[in-house]
Order: sequence, then C-alpha cells, then structure tokens
Amino acid sequence: MIKRPFRNLSIRNKLFLSHFLILLINLVIVGITIRVNNKRLLIEKLMNHVESIRLKIHQQNEAKLDFLLNDRLDEGFYTSGNSESITQHNNLLVQIDDIIKNINQHPLSKKSIITEQILSITKNIHLQDELFGQLIDSVKQLGFGNMGLYGILPKYSQELGNSKLINPTALIALKQQEELFFLRRDETAVFRFDSIANLILVAYKNNPSTMLILGEYQKTFNRMVQLEHTIGLNKKSGIQNELSVQTKRNEEQIQHTIDSVNNIYEADLKKLEWIFFGLIAITFMGGILLSYMLSVEITKPLILLNNATKEVVATKFKDDINPQLINQHRKDEIGQLAFNFNLAIRKIRRSIRIIQDKTVSLETKNKQLVENEETLKLINAQKDKFLSIISHDMRAPLSSIISFLDYYKDNFTNFTAAEIDFVSNNLSHHVKKVVEMLDELLMWSRTQTGDIQVNLQPIDLTKIITDTVEILNQTAVNKKITIITNIHSQLIWGDKNMTAFVIRNILSNAIKFTHENGNIAINTKRNKINAFVSVKDSGVGISPENLAKLFQGNTGFSTFGTAEEKGIGLGLVLCKDFMDKQNGSIEIESVPELGTTVNLLFPVVGKHS
Repeated sequence: MIKRPFRNLSIRNKLFLSHFLILLINLVIVGITIRVNNKRLLIEKLMNHVESIRLKIHQQNEAKLDFLLNDRLDEGFYTSGNSESITQHNNLLVQIDDIIKNINQHPLSKKSIITEQILSITKNIHLQDELFGQLIDSVKQLGFGNMGLYGILPKYSQELGNSKLINPTALIALKQQEELFFLRRDETAVFRFDSIANLILVAYKNNPSTMLILGEYQKTFNRMVQLEHTIGLNKKSGIQNELSVQTKRNEEQIQHTIDSVNNIYEADLKKLEWIFFGLIAITFMGGILLSYMLSVEITKPLILLNNATKEVVATKFKDDINPQLINQHRKDEIGQLAFNFNLAIRKIRRSIRIIQDKTVSLETKNKQLVENEETLKLINAQKDKFLSIISHDMRAPLSSIISFLDYYKDNFTNFTAAEIDFVSNNLSHHVKKVVEMLDELLMWSRTQTGDIQVNLQPIDLTKIITDTVEILNQTAVNKKITIITNIHSQLIWGDKNMTAFVIRNILSNAIKFTHENGNIAINTKRNKINAFVSVKDSGVGISPENLAKLFQGNTGFSTFGTAEEKGIGLGLVLCKDFMDKQNGSIEIESVPELGTTVNLLFPVVGKHS
C-alpha cells in the first residue's frame, strides 16, 4: 500500500523523485560496467592458472615417459631408488598444488561449477601421482640387469642346471618359455611355463632340493609376469593405460574448466545487456507505474487479505495471517477482519493438534506391536535353527562317537595297538568336530543377541595370518594341499579375536573344499586407507545359486568338503557380521571346478582410528 507521506507529495517533488531515480539507475549502469571489467581481468588471471596446470601436466607426462624409456634401464635408479625424472615429476606436482591453491583463493572459484571441476582435476592429478608411484614400485621390484627380480630369476635356473637337479631338456624348455614371454610378450608362454614346472615338480616330488629351488624359480617368474602386467605390456594395458586415460581425462577437465569460465564471462555480458534493457524499461515505465499505484491503493488491501487467507488455508492453518501481507494493527476494517480471522485460525489449530496427538499415540502403539511381532519371529527362527543343528548336524558325529565306544567296550580285549590308535583318532576327530560346532553355534547365538563386544585396536594382520597358517598347516598337509603365502607387514584397526576367527574360518573352508595335491594362495596388499587379504584356492568352487546363499543371516548354508568334512553353515555368516563390525568387508568370487577367491578388506591404522 502507498504510504501517506508519498501520497501527500507535490507534483514537483514527485517529478524530482522520478528524475533522481533515473540518475540513480545511470549510476548503477556505470557501476555494473566497472564490475564487469574487473571480472574480465579476474577471468583472464584464472584462465592463466588453468593453462599453467595444463603445461605442468604435459611436463609431468614427459617425465613419466622419460622414466619408462630411460630411467628404468639405468641401474642407478635401482641403487638409489630415485631418478631425475621422478624428482622432476614430484617437483611439478608441488607446483601444480600451489597453482590449485591460488585458484581456490580466486573469487570465481567459489562458483560451484568451477569448484567441482577444479576438485575433479585435483583428484585426477593425485590419482595419476598414485598410479605413477605404483608404476615406480612395480618397476623397482621387477628390476633390470642384475637388480631386482631380473637379477634373481637366472640364479634359480643356473642352480638347477649346475647342480643337475632336473633334466637339462626340461630346464631348456622352461628357459624357452621364459624368453618367449619377456622378449615377445607371448601370454601363452606363461601357461606353458607353469605346466612344465608343475610336471617337473610332480616328477621330482621326492627330491626336496629340486622342489624348493624349482618352486622359487616358478614363484619368481610368476611374480615378474604379474609385475609386467601391472606395469602394462604396452601402452593400452596396465598402469600405462590408466595413466594415459587419466591424462586424457585431465585434458578434458581443463578444457571444460576453460569453457566454463568463458561461459561465465559470456553469461555476465548477457546479464549486463539485460540489465541495460531492464533499466531503460524501468525508466520508461516509472511514470506509468506511479499513476497506476494510486489507482490500486484502494483495492490492494483487499487483494492482500484474500491472498493471506489462501496462504493460511494452503498451510492447513499452521500459522496466523502473514504480518508482512496484512498489518494486524491497522485501524481500518481490514485490520479488524484480520484480527477476527486469526482468532478462528487458533481455535481450528487447537482442534487439529488434539487430533494429531491422538493419531501419534495410536501410531506409536501400532509400531510397538509390529516390533514385538518381528522380535517374536526372530526368536522363533533362532529356536528352530538351534533345534535343527542339534538334532541333525550334531547327531551324526555324536552317533559315531557312541558307536565307537560301544564297539570298543565289547571288543577292547581283542584290539591291536593299531586298532586302538585308529579308534582313538576317530573319537578325537568327532569330539573336536562337535566342540567346533558348539563353539560356532555359541558364537552365532551371541551375535544374534548382541552379547559380543567389539574391541577395536591396532593389530598385526601378518602375525594373525602366520599363526593361523601354522595351526591349520597340518590339516592341509594331511590332504596334500600346499599353502603359499605372499604377505607383508600390515598394521590394521580391528578386533584381534574377530579377525583371527575370520582368517581361520576362510582358510579352513579353503582346505575343506580343495582336492588333494591342490594349492591355496594367501596374498596381502594395502593402500593409504585399507589393507587387503586374498585367499585363493584351486578347489571345487561354488555355483552361482549357492554363492547367493552364503551370507543369508539365520538360514546358514553348508555342503560337504572334498573329504566329506561337514559344518553347520554359520561360519561365513559370522565372518560377514564380524567384518561389518570392524568397518571392513568380505567378498567371494568363485567359478565351479576352478576354485574360489575370498577378498577381505580391513581399515589400516591412521585412517580409521
């Protein structure tokens, strides 16, 4: 509504006020022009920073290429662990970080689109640096000449030849496959090498020296093959390919950033154009608007009151009439009408509140009933599980124990020492199986009722793996299974008992489902955030439909092992629960008849502590 002082102004004063408004608009135009020019200078500065990043990235790529073409063939790199190209790459990364820091302090970087793209560029650059670090580490391990694995590998073949531990023809065949891979990058040579080596190992299984040296020879060769694949057999594979992809992505992000800056500048120019036209229109319409405001002075209060009541109804009487629309202290009829309408609104709101309180009470009671029903279902399912395990899974070993005891009681005087040893071993085996089932069942029950407390602390993952392998190695030896470990020092943040249970259960399953003369490989690795454990066996594998059943909470899923070993089907369920409680994860990959790989992820100390 037009205020009374304005309505009482004279025509002269109104004209003066109109001309003053026009002058003020002109001053605004001048101010906008100055601001746009300043922004243009800021944009140029920002684009110079982005171009500098592009240049530094190109120089980094040249340093990476120089490392691959020259430094990796220089024995000085393997001696010192550093090179000129690596130093140059790291210095350029520091310079890029400084440029990005300047960009982040730039006024235009506050725009979300610029912030997102600069953040993306930063992530890509540091991802490239991490990949380059992995490349350096892989090259360093692989070595050159007499350094690294390239220097170790020939020693094994020379020792096999000089000591005449294997047939010279077989050694020549191994060397041929080795040369085919390293000189021609023939992938099939790896498989032929392993096949020949495995045949020799079988033929010389009674010769410990041959088994040891040839095993190390095969392991070293496979490690070198793995490192070659990690580095990349060509620019379209391995880390070299990833670096190439990241480089292209950086180029695209930088170009997008430049395009975004140009778009911002063009948008500002377009905005200035619209402001010019808008101000002209405002100046033209000013006079018409003043006269129109006088004509609507009488009808405007009624329109505002109508809109205010619609707003109250639309919000279901949540608030009174908006005082910004209608001033309740007005002395005219509009003010009185607004006051009476607010009284009616408060009575309606009070009635609605009473109804809502009763509705909430009913919903709370209904929710409690649903929760009680779910609790009863869970308790009933646990009871059924206990009864099923006790009546079915534990009955077989207990029946065997009773049979052995009855037979021994009736015939103990006729037993030979060998038969007594046989009976006691079987009794011990079945008793241990019952105890193992009871322990696993008790552990599962405690997880269901929430009695297990998690004690997260720094623990040595390597020691837990080593101790577990030592405990279960005899079981593996009994099945003629070879356990191969490639583990490194890993300090993780977890619960010691839970972690030991998970490792023990996974390795026990691998032994259980691996045929005689099979093998199990345990490998570890880590990054800045997580540690990874991989347990891979050459066993029977798991079908896709059974793989989907492994982690089903209260149902459990169990099958017989290759030597008819039996469990209660809760081990992997507990492993999944324990890994979740330690902020880790477990994943299983399997192909029927080819084997199973279990991947464990643990948080490392320093990131999750």
